[in-house]
Amino acid sequence: MPTALIQGRVATEHTDRLRSLLDDDWQVLEWDPRKHAVEEFAPMVVQADVVIGGKIPLETWPETPNLKLFQIPWTGYDFFKTDDIPAGIQVCNCFEHETAIAEYVLLAMLEWQIGLRKMDKGFRDNGWGGRGPGESLVHGEVLNRTVGIVGYGHIGAEVAKRAKGFDMRIIGVRRSQQPTPENLDWLGGPGRLDELMAESDFVVIACDLNDETRSMINAERLAKMKPDGVIINVSRGAVIEEQALYEALEQKTIGGAVIDVWYNYMKPDQPEPWPTNYPFEKLDNIITSAHECGWTLEQVARRWDFVVSNIEHAMRGDPVNNVVFTGTQ
Repeated sequence: MPTALIQGRVATEHTDRLRSLLDDDWQVLEWDPRKHAVEEFAPMVVQADVVIGGKIPLETWPETPNLKLFQIPWTGYDFFKTDDIPAGIQVCNCFEHETAIAEYVLLAMLEWQIGLRKMDKGFRDNGWGGRGPGESLVHGEVLNRTVGIVGYGHIGAEVAKRAKGFDMRIIGVRRSQQPTPENLDWLGGPGRLDELMAESDFVVIACDLNDETRSMINAERLAKMKPDGVIINVSRGAVIEEQALYEALEQKTIGGAVIDVWYNYMKPDQPEPWPTNYPFEKLDNIITSAHECGWTLEQVARRWDFVVSNIEHAMRGDPVNNVVFTGTQ
C-alpha cells in the first residue's frame, strides 16, 4: 500500500481533500503540530512514499527507504535548505495562483483609476448630490497607461495578458534576459529596472524574494517613479524596503500603493504581530489586503490537482514538475 504523509498546520487543512483525490489503495497519514508531538513525526515519515507539506520538525531524518518526493502544496520554499532534506529526494512546489493574482492586480489598477468604492460611498451618503449624470465627477482610465512588471514569470505573463485586453502598454524585467513576449513593449534584464520604474504608471512587484531582491526597491528606486505612479506588491513585503515605502507614501513623492504582502507574519512566539512597523493604515494613498490576492477556491482546487498529479508521476518513476532543489542531507 503506497503511503502519503501530509504534515504541517497549513497542509493538514486539506487532508480530506487529498484522501478524496488519491486512489483508494493509498494510506494517508497526518502529522498536525496542533495535535501531534514532534516525536510522532519520525515513525510516520519512515513509512512514507511521499511527503506533502512545509517546514519539517526534524534536524536529522531517520532512514526513509520508500521516500520518492517532498511536495510543497504552495509556491514558497524559503523555509528549506538542501541539507534539510534527505539526499537525492526532489523537492517540488506548485503554482496555480497566477490567475487569481493577475485578476487582483487588474482590479487594483482599475480601482485606482475609477474609484468605485468612493463613488459608492458618495452615492450612499448624498444620492445625486445636486448633480445630473452629465455633471458627475470624472475619473480615470487604464487605457494607454504603462504597467511595469518586476519579475516577469508566471504571474507577470497573466497580468500582461489581461492588461493587453485593456489596451495598456506593458514592459517588464526579469532575472535572465529572454526574447520579448508578444504582449510586452519590451522585456529587459535587471539592468533596466530603473528604466521600468521611471516609465511605469503602475509598477507590479511579482519577483521571488532572495538575497538579490531583498530591499531591491529602495528609496533611490522609488524616487525614480512618476509623481503619480502606483506600486503594487503581490510578491513578498521585503522586496520593497519598508521605511522607504512608508516615507514615499507619507510624503506623497509617489502617487500611492496597493500592498497585499507585509513585513511581520505570525510565528510561534508571535501569534498575532502587527503586519507593519510603520503606520501604513493611517495613510490615505494606499489600498491594503492581508496576503489574500491569490486565494480563491478555484486556485486551491488547481493546486491539489497538481499535487496529486505530481505524486502519481513520482510513483511511476516519471519526471516530476516544478523541482526547486534536491536534498543533500
